Amino acid sequence: MARKVAKKSAKTKTKAKTKKATTRKSTARKGATKKTAKKAKTTKTKKTTTKAAAKPAPVQKQRKASVPRNRHTLSYTQTEWFDNVMGFCGLEKRSQAKELCTDMNMLISECLKKGYKIPLMGLGKMYVRKSKARMGRNPATGEPIHIPAKKRIRFTASKALKENVL
Repeated sequence: MARKVAKKSAKTKTKAKTKKATTRKSTARKGATKKTAKKAKTTKTKKTTTKAAAKPAPVQKQRKASVPRNRHTLSYTQTEWFDNVMGFCGLEKRSQAKELCTDMNMLISECLKKGYKIPLMGLGKMYVRKSKARMGRNPATGEPIHIPAKKRIRFTASKALKENVL
């Protein structure tokens, strides 16, 4: 135990000596750099050129939808959809595309809650429709049942969309 303490104290003494030596050298260097900086200022003439901040190159918009990975169902995953939105809108990051989609989702749902009709340019209209209460039949037993009134979201496709797709 006593040997370990003696070794530790010897190590700490040598560390302290090296610290003092390095601080002396660094202060000497600081003084030297100040002197050279003053000399450089006096010898230099006014040569100040300001460079314009380089603007990042705009992202090229891709006007073609990518093929979904799942070719059987032909449905996009969320990341594939965000990549398509990113390409079509010319956004730099996928997070920007995700934020855009989230904001549009919130706007549409908020408008539909209030009962507004939403025109989607070139696609059609979304609106809320109220269905009446009616009588129906249970297909298994054939007995009549009451179907209550409820609200449904409807989408009416525009003529342009029908011509492009169908």
